Formats: sequence, C-alpha cells, structure tokens
Amino acid sequence: MDDTRARILVQALGDHQVRARRSLNLTPSENTMSPLARLPLALDVYSRYFFDHMRLFGSWSFYGALEPGRIEQEVLAPLLRESALADHVDTRPISGLNCMTVAMAALCPPGGTMYVLPVAGGGHMSTASVAARLGIRTVPLPMSGHHDLDLDRLEALLKSDPPDLVYVDQSTQLFPLDPKPLRDLVDRHAPAALIHYDSSHTNGLILGGVLANPLERGAHTFGGSTHKTLPGPHKGFLATNDPCLAERIGTISADFVSHHHLGEVVSLAVTMVELKECGGAHYARAVVDNARILARDLHCRGLEVAASDRGFTDCHQVWVRARAGTDPDRAADRMREQGLLVNKLSGLPGLDGAAFRLSVAELTRLGAGAGHMGVLAAALDPLLSGTPQDVTAEVAGLRSELSTPRYCHGSAEVAAMGAPPEMVDLMHAIESANAAG
Repeated sequence: MDDTRARILVQALGDHQVRARRSLNLTPSENTMSPLARLPLALDVYSRYFFDHMRLFGSWSFYGALEPGRIEQEVLAPLLRESALADHVDTRPISGLNCMTVAMAALCPPGGTMYVLPVAGGGHMSTASVAARLGIRTVPLPMSGHHDLDLDRLEALLKSDPPDLVYVDQSTQLFPLDPKPLRDLVDRHAPAALIHYDSSHTNGLILGGVLANPLERGAHTFGGSTHKTLPGPHKGFLATNDPCLAERIGTISADFVSHHHLGEVVSLAVTMVELKECGGAHYARAVVDNARILARDLHCRGLEVAASDRGFTDCHQVWVRARAGTDPDRAADRMREQGLLVNKLSGLPGLDGAAFRLSVAELTRLGAGAGHMGVLAAALDPLLSGTPQDVTAEVAGLRSELSTPRYCHGSAEVAAMGAPPEMVDLMHAIESANAAG
C-alpha cells in the first residue's frame, strides 16, 4: 500500500508542532487557545450538529449533542451579552469574514451605499469585494493622516452622498477609531444610516475592558472574529442593543450559516468563561502595555517604529521597518529560522514598502511582561538590521519562560470541577503537546 500521502501529512504536522514549541508568534491575526478551550475540538462534540429546534419549533431534529448544545444558550450567549454590554448577540458566524458578510447583508440593502475604510487607512482588503458581491456600492471614508478620520470632509460627504451603512473595518491599526464623532455626524446628516464596527482585531481588548465598547460610543452593531486579541477559536459573533437589528442579523445568519460548528461554540464559551474568571481584564491591559513597551524599546534602538509621535500604539499592534539596506524578505526568513514568526506586509499606513506588523497578544497570553519585551526587542534588532548575529538561543530562552498559556484553567482545576478522568488526561496531553520544548 502506498502510504506516501499519509507520511507527508504526519511529517508536516510533526514538523509544525516542533517549530511551534520553539517559536514565538508575533502575528496580529493569531493567538493561542488555552488547553481547556482546545479540548472540545478533540472530543466527540466536534463531530456533532446542534440546532436549537426545541426552542424554535417545539421538538428536536438532531439528537447527537443535546448536552453540549445547552452551553451556547446557558453559558456563551449570557457571557457575551454581559461582556459586550449588549442585549442581543448572534453566535452563528463561523469566522470574521462570515461576520462581515452577515453584517453587510443584514444592515445594507442590495444597491445601497456603504462607507468603508480605505485599505491605505487600515481597512480590510476584502471589504469592497464582499460588498460588490452583495450588490453594495462602497465609498471610502476620508482620512486625516494615516490613523484618523477627516471629520470635515466626512461631513461634506454625508450631505452629498449619504450612506445606508458605515462599516468601520480596521484590520491594520494602531489607534482604534472612536465611533462617537462618526455617530454625531451621521445623526445630524444621515440619520437613517447605521454604523457597524468590525472589532475582529480588538475583541479581546474590548471585552476585557481596555478599549471602549463600540455600542456605548455610538455604533449600532459590532463584532467579528474571536481568535486575535480574544484568544479563542476561529469563530465570530455580532452584538447589538437594537431588537430590530438583532432580528435582521439573526435572519441573515440563519440563511448564510447552517451548522455553526458546535465544537468551536463550546471552545468560545470556554474562552469567555476564562476571560471572566481568570484575569481577562489584566490580560487585556497587559497586551496594550506590552505593545507600547516593545515599540518604545525598538524605537530606542534606532529602528523606525510607526507613530512615535503619538505613543506608538493603543492596541496590540506594533509596526516597524527593517533598517535601510536590509531586505525585508530575508529578515522575515531569518526570523522564522531563529524562532520568531512575524507578519510582513507592504503598504502599512504611513510606511513605504514592506514592513512588519507585529502583535504581542499571544506572548502576553503566555505570561509575557515588560521585561520580556526588552529581551524580544534585543532579539529583533539584529534581524531587522541585517547583521549576522544569531539569536536562536535568546529566543529559545524566552520561549522556555513563556511555555504555556496563562489566564486560564489548568487540568488540575478541571479535575477538581468533576471532569471525567479521560477528559482530564486528554487535557493534560494537550498541555504537554503545546508547551515549549
């Protein structure tokens, strides 16, 4: 029997796991889940469908997951409503882009007009394409500089070409936009327009209480993916205080999503429980503090760090360029070889050419503090400078200190909660498999 494909599969997964256990991930769109949040993805629940047909229609149609199916309504939805300061949440979306599609389809009619952030202002690269597929015309929001809206030009635009929806879709950001000035202008000049705030990158900071809640600052709806600063599974949610908008979102999400992945639903519930019970507010605060410290340390080493004139960052992202004469592609390759996984992008707002969009969210989830940022800056400097210095040992030392997720429940705690022994054993194996090594 030819087992070549199976060997390739096993080898690739094994090679990845070895690299992951010795690497530090600085990618803004990624984080690491806790062992307990990973557990539902390895249990039987991951293979099961759950539709809440008893509540909707008075009888069950699928019977394979009635026990874990309770978790969505009894744990996840109440926790999300509480943390999001929202009367209504929809947990059907299965990703950030799925959230985007549902929000657009629910809040903007076909043939309608939607304001979006330009890519040069940090907008998501897929927003305009998704809108076009839905028959929505997009108009770029006017920017003042690289990080702020031009409110004077926006006021004129609202008068001349009022939108049905304003979609605030920052994915590349240092300073998350405040919806309040936008809402004030919309209410004055286009009162029928809605504002949706795509919080995919900052959900962990919003739900952790470090960034202002978009609903309290004037957005009609907000939400997005749950695996960036919120260290959960690849899933999504949408939140609002308006029952009519909640009904529209629910109708569209039911059309666009059938089975909404019960394993990930349970995993997200675990993430929200741990955010509530295991220091989520401290984690969120530490993410922003660590980002500013890393940016400052890189700047003090003479590297070009974006927005040095306004404190570098108000979120998890830090943008830095390689020194003049250093090839960014080669720098990124050397970083990977030596255990630093980064996000290299061209066209970061205000930075010409390729630069690095870094995040400290995953490191913070692993317990990093201010002292670790200095060590990280010292490791990044020679790689961004093109010098031959090898920092593999320094990165390995840092990874050994940041070996397992913090701000979460461990296997011993789960055992004390009454979990079956086989579940505790599997969680312990997950802890061991993903620890630094």
